[in-house]
Amino acid sequence: MTLPTFLGIGVPRAGTTWLHALLSAHPQVYLPSRRKEVRFFDRHHDQGQGWYEEFFCGPDDAPRYTAIGEISPQYLYDPECPGRISTLLPEAKLIVMLRHPVDRAYSQFGFVVQRRGFKGSFDEFVATRERALEMGFYSRYLEAYLRRFDRRQLLPLIFEEAVSPRSQVRRELAGFLGVSEELFPEATERVNPSTVPRFRSLSSAAVKTGRRLRRHHLESLVDLAGRMGLRRLLTSGRRVPRLDPRLKRDLSEMYTAEFEALESSWGLDLSIWRDSTLVPEKAAIPRDVESRESA
Repeated sequence: MTLPTFLGIGVPRAGTTWLHALLSAHPQVYLPSRRKEVRFFDRHHDQGQGWYEEFFCGPDDAPRYTAIGEISPQYLYDPECPGRISTLLPEAKLIVMLRHPVDRAYSQFGFVVQRRGFKGSFDEFVATRERALEMGFYSRYLEAYLRRFDRRQLLPLIFEEAVSPRSQVRRELAGFLGVSEELFPEATERVNPSTVPRFRSLSSAAVKTGRRLRRHHLESLVDLAGRMGLRRLLTSGRRVPRLDPRLKRDLSEMYTAEFEALESSWGLDLSIWRDSTLVPEKAAIPRDVESRESA
């Protein structure tokens, strides 16, 4: 049997698709091609271990790979996952991508605008979906994993640093997974930009159809539509306007203690998050200009 040696456990809207693209391009790394997010430990655990093993390479092909894994960003938040993962994969290495909590929530807002037809403002979004901001208190969820895994088995990465031109993320991943740094692609484009679909009703219907197909394990049809460009065609439109920097600064105040906890307990340098909340002295760009630039 073949089971993962590593998992990407989070977080949603924090660059896990970018991470998946980077890792899947490495010849020493195996990631499932049948489904991008397997979600065995939270959504499909009742399917059993045999079902899970079917997503990975067979015993004859496994020696070709140094690292075998999958990325399901909701694993961080499900309270059952730490125990289930440690039972089946006690030696697994765990990667978690962290993004500034307010930017992560705003990206989730953009996703809901694009895929669920939400028509309200970001203020209305966080008022009706309090969990969007609560998901940014990462340390409380990471602590649940520390009760099951050695600290050396967890690699937290800061999204904003990972995608920067001077990023050391390839070196960190290579050392953590035991693969060659030189075999990573030199560049990986950022993916999953949020847009306001031009045809909202059609886009919403397509997304609902995709979810129904996945529930019936017909991911191959959904993936085929993606490769043919149908998903991009149906969800394309003008870009979601940029987050107001003053609103980001105000919302960021609730995470002051959280930033300190991540820095003290995990040894992270979150200066890039703190710097991003500074509002320039000059007036903010008017929203109508932002909308035209993002179109």
